[in-house]
Amino acid sequence: MQDPKEEYAVLRVPPEHLKRVRRSPKHRLIIPNLQHWIDSNSFRASSASTVNGDASAVFSSLVSNFRIDRYQPLNEVYRYLEEVSKVNNKVTLFDLGTSHEGRKIKAIEIIGNPSDKRLVWIDGCTHAREWITVATALYIIEQAIITRERTNFVIVPVLNPDGYEYTWSHDRLWRKNRRPKSSARSLNDNDNSDNCNGVDLNRNYDISFGGTGTSSNPCSHLYSGPSALSEPESQAVANLLWAIKGQVQMFLSLHSFNQLWSCPFAYTTNVTPHYQHHMNVLKAIQDAVYRTNGVMYKIGQLSTALYVGSGFALDWAYNNARIVNSYLVELRDEGQHGFLLPVDQIMPTATETWNGLKAGIAKINGEL
Repeated sequence: MQDPKEEYAVLRVPPEHLKRVRRSPKHRLIIPNLQHWIDSNSFRASSASTVNGDASAVFSSLVSNFRIDRYQPLNEVYRYLEEVSKVNNKVTLFDLGTSHEGRKIKAIEIIGNPSDKRLVWIDGCTHAREWITVATALYIIEQAIITRERTNFVIVPVLNPDGYEYTWSHDRLWRKNRRPKSSARSLNDNDNSDNCNGVDLNRNYDISFGGTGTSSNPCSHLYSGPSALSEPESQAVANLLWAIKGQVQMFLSLHSFNQLWSCPFAYTTNVTPHYQHHMNVLKAIQDAVYRTNGVMYKIGQLSTALYVGSGFALDWAYNNARIVNSYLVELRDEGQHGFLLPVDQIMPTATETWNGLKAGIAKINGEL
């Protein structure tokens, strides 16, 4: 277990530098051959290849031949959304927007309490490689429908469809969206690699845009974009949240990895006027998560609990859209597998997140 007082980094090391890294007494080898592990496809088994013959399989109760305990490619995610939107007239599928490459950003509305105008917003896959956020969002949709939770939801399982598709077809660890590389010169004039495509969508919002924890270099994985809300994906989120801001009782953005539930601010270590309220909600969530699987997530203000970063949706939702209960969760794990979380951790992650979410909503509603 990593000492919480120690800082650490998870690095992808080229073979020619491995001996040098191994000289450090504090290093720990997580995966000996990352590319071989990725190529083995052991983490991306989809429903089509495992419909029969697996006694431990967890299938959707709403969509035939769909395993919710497996990572699913974009076409299967969208098939799931299409099918669940047909189960009753309280579930509606709609297009939030359109990506750079022309893919629809699909969102689902679930009306669990028609007499209540308030709703909970949840988004996943802001960063393309964070597959566990997609699986968790689908599980939340499934549970919200089959348990008839008395809450209204708007859920966007894949906010970054171009990037997510790219992680399945080209680069499993791709982070950004797929904005074509700028004609402007990058900070490295000789870098013509694919790294110079894309914008980090969680650095693109109009809140301390371009500040600490971002980069103006298009080739950086922290590139914040040419201007605030320049990207169709972040624009789509901001436009809808602004239009319904008076109705949103809770905003939650799903990310990975770190096992942390957090509140604003990300861009500054100054606390918000609602800090104590946020911590009370987060403590209720933390307790519910722990009761589920015995895993203790950290809680705290994002800038002090993780790192300072600017242009985050979390801060925009709180500061600009005035959504008091704005949160960000970093799902499993703490770095043992990181973005390549094994499939056997999908269901534990999803169930503890669902229970934590319900506890957070109950606390906000004064029911805890």
